[in-house]
Amino acid sequence: MGVQKITIDPLTRIEGHLKFVTKVENGVVTEAKCSADMYRGIEKALIGYDARVAQQVTQRVCGVCPYAHAEAASLALENAMGIKPNHNGQLLRNMTVGAYQLQDHLLHFYVLSALDFIDITAVLKYEGDDESVLSVKNWVQNELKSSKIFPAAPFLPRYEAMYAKSNTTNFTAIKNYLEAIKVMADLTKAVAVFGAKAPHSVTLEAGGVTTIPTVEKLAKYRSLVMSARKFIKNNYINDIIAVAKEFPDYFKIGAGYGNYLSYPYLPDENGENHLFIGGSTIGDKYEELDLKHIFEDHKYSYYKSTPDSNVRPLDSTVLTPINYEEFKKEHTKEDGKYSWSRAPRYKGEIMEVGPVARVINTYKSGKNKKLNALVDSINSKLNLTFKDYNSVLGRHLCRAIASSIIIDKMLEDIEKVVPDQLAFVERAVPKNAVGFGLTEATRGALAHWIETDENGLIKNYDMIVPTTWNISPKDAKGTPGVVEKMLIGTKIKDPENPIELARIVRSTDPCLACSVH
Repeated sequence: MGVQKITIDPLTRIEGHLKFVTKVENGVVTEAKCSADMYRGIEKALIGYDARVAQQVTQRVCGVCPYAHAEAASLALENAMGIKPNHNGQLLRNMTVGAYQLQDHLLHFYVLSALDFIDITAVLKYEGDDESVLSVKNWVQNELKSSKIFPAAPFLPRYEAMYAKSNTTNFTAIKNYLEAIKVMADLTKAVAVFGAKAPHSVTLEAGGVTTIPTVEKLAKYRSLVMSARKFIKNNYINDIIAVAKEFPDYFKIGAGYGNYLSYPYLPDENGENHLFIGGSTIGDKYEELDLKHIFEDHKYSYYKSTPDSNVRPLDSTVLTPINYEEFKKEHTKEDGKYSWSRAPRYKGEIMEVGPVARVINTYKSGKNKKLNALVDSINSKLNLTFKDYNSVLGRHLCRAIASSIIIDKMLEDIEKVVPDQLAFVERAVPKNAVGFGLTEATRGALAHWIETDENGLIKNYDMIVPTTWNISPKDAKGTPGVVEKMLIGTKIKDPENPIELARIVRSTDPCLACSVH
């Protein structure tokens, strides 16, 4: 087969603009470059504003997971203030961000990724009496008979490849695709109960949540989350297992470095004892988190600021983009800059963040027996080990595991809320202070750092977001980023239909708008 170059630009069914280029030799990927193809610069645009502005502005980094930026910004300012939310404030914050993350996990699987595995054309063979599936069948038939250039979009056109063979798997997933949209709507409404609106909640602030939890609001939230619980516990996880049985080889495809970083997420009402435990696993060894080991490089990113490696958060106040002439020149170089994303590293290691990191680090910490029991049960059922989690299907499976654990906590937390009591404590913005906020966005480890000046205005602001970790270019040592590593070594059956590459990249749920914040 010789040497080929496969370029996907842009990858669809993700957030933002991602290009990746692979070199394929004899059917196997030997090199990969992931390019974040847009520039924003939001974090440095915050400098000079009231510190409380960050909660609202950073949410505009992403329309898919703004809740996580609201939480991280609030946590960073609380850390600078030296405060925590009160009992109700912590619970309402948990319930808001938890519901948002559940909605996001369902969105990722059913709307963005399922079409990589499920055969939508199988619905034409459906002979049952389910009205929702029949409506899809009729729609597909009419679309295919039409004169449209792209009938049945966004389901078609698609890569010509192997999809699920079982009609039962296909019919069930198509039905659940439709049901998931209703469940996502319920979860979005649940976010708005205490967040006031979704996306871009306005009530999550440093000091708690500004909504007062009335009995009526609590009852509405409970009803919406309860309606989602059955779907997540049964339909969602069963669809993942069905896909896993159809595509068992995808537990061996898309392996990264096997190093995992995660942050504490969803504490109890006292701001302690998190549901998911932060930490790092490097070479199968788990350790507690130590932020002083986080650095960023931009040697291969479109910036000319110096230094371009081993830069700590808040060490730089300006990142200067290269100009257009320099941009064109970089593209003529054999080893030039190729992405707007930077390259974060932890202890000098390339770390994967996301659902696998969240599950593995929590499991290895031994601090959540319920999660460990669920993981053990699924691993036994599917004959898996943690080595198999370092894969395309491992990432999908861990989202379902996390969702099952999160939705139970949401229902537990609501019973602890004291009705009609304030969930917010106001404090003055501190002067000449530094703080950081850590959480787990849907896509993984999210951190905000804030520094205020003598007037309490933002002197400097830094964010390192999940996709920046995963989609990073090479670092100053020339070591490929996480997703680049996942692509290298992949066997491509048909270069004209490289679905293997799309399945790998989508499994990380990239958000390019976040990555180039």
